[in-house]
Amino acid sequence: MYTKASNQHLDEAGMTRWQHFKHAINIAWRLEKAMLAVFIHAFFPKCFQSYASNTCATIAKENNKI
Repeated sequence: MYTKASNQHLDEAGMTRWQHFKHAINIAWRLEKAMLAVFIHAFFPKCFQSYASNTCATIAKENNKI
C-alpha cells in the first residue's frame, strides 16, 4: 500500500503510520487556525498580530526535533 519512499519517510521520522497521520493532522489543524488568524488580521490589524508567525515558528522548531 505504501511506496518504498513513504516507508523510508516513516522510518526517518521514527513514527508508525498512525503516529505520522496524527502528527500531520495536528499540524494541519494548527496551520488552519493560523490561516484564520491571518485572515482576521488582514481586516483588523490589531488582532492576532503575531499568532500565525509564532505558530509557524513553533511548528518548525518541533519538527526539527523529530
